[in-house]
Amino acid sequence: MGTVVKRSDGRYQAAVYVLTPTGQRRRKFVYGRTWDEANDKRLELLDNNRKGVPSESSAMRLDEYLTYWLDHIAVHDLRPSTFARYRVLVRDYITPHLGRKKLNRLSPSDVRGLMATLARTKGKSGRVLSPRTIQFIHAVLRSALQHAVRDELIGRNVAKLVSPPRATPPEITPLSPEVARKFLRVANTHWLAALWLILLTTGLRRGEVLGLCWSDVDLDAGTLRVRRTVQKLDGVFVFGEPKSARSRRVLTLPSVCVAALRRQPDINRGRAAGEQRRVAGQPKDLVFVSTSGQPVDPRSVNRAFDRLLTKAEVPHSRVHDLRHTCATLLLAEGASDREVMELLGHSSIGITMNTYAHVLDDSKRRMASRMDGLFGEGG
Repeated sequence: MGTVVKRSDGRYQAAVYVLTPTGQRRRKFVYGRTWDEANDKRLELLDNNRKGVPSESSAMRLDEYLTYWLDHIAVHDLRPSTFARYRVLVRDYITPHLGRKKLNRLSPSDVRGLMATLARTKGKSGRVLSPRTIQFIHAVLRSALQHAVRDELIGRNVAKLVSPPRATPPEITPLSPEVARKFLRVANTHWLAALWLILLTTGLRRGEVLGLCWSDVDLDAGTLRVRRTVQKLDGVFVFGEPKSARSRRVLTLPSVCVAALRRQPDINRGRAAGEQRRVAGQPKDLVFVSTSGQPVDPRSVNRAFDRLLTKAEVPHSRVHDLRHTCATLLLAEGASDREVMELLGHSSIGITMNTYAHVLDDSKRRMASRMDGLFGEGG
């Protein structure tokens, strides 16, 4: 049950054998300025033992603490897809380099060393990790250590004292209207023709369109509701919530999308092969499925997109550029930035304006020209 004793320095100390994240039992000391304060901490440790919850220790290794943080804290705070990515980043990049360090011995120089090492590390693609990925790894470590600060295991968050590398936003390369039409002429014969049309005309994210279910679509009304996303992380399909509250949205579909979606059930039946096997968490009525009835692998979408671009004899780009193409074309046609924000599901209008500033600048110039026409010397 533990004991509470008064120390020579006037503080009170309690000692309890607690459960550790590794499943072992270890004696843990807690302190208080009064007997009641130390006893409250003792009772909290005993309550953790009763619930089977590990009690952290500032002297534990970082890999042990990160395991505890993921399994008992992050899993409840994060979307499933985000949590799955956090786990992969901890396992593949943080633990191999800093895992054996004591939590209370971690220093800013250790974190700087991690950043420098990651800048030379190759990811699963075989390419050196991008600054954006390193930023994300830094954010995971910073979040875990901040929880340790709140629990008074450490006095400061050393990750906050180290700046991650600057990441240059990826250049937006939307397709021109002519290139988009050439792509669609080729893509119209592909079994994912409806998917390409939805990506290009509604600006849905790849994970959002792959997570669409027939219960989300009203073909008679011509509407589509975004309710979920699907990703493949570490070889496992993960279904999750949309990226933000605004990402949960209802869109009106162009008639070309409605027509393509009406053909999709026949396409799915024609491609079905062998036993149909759903994965864990998969809805029963996904719009786009593989030949085995499972979600379409996002990497397969990327590969198919590359093949279609080659067949159409147009410059190569990313699947995500179809989303940028949708926004750019709409802005060029006079859609307001708020209308585009609602369509894309951005969490704030600032994201839309910053992302598509180049197009908005063109719109501003056209508006200025119109005012010249009205009130200029030649007006």
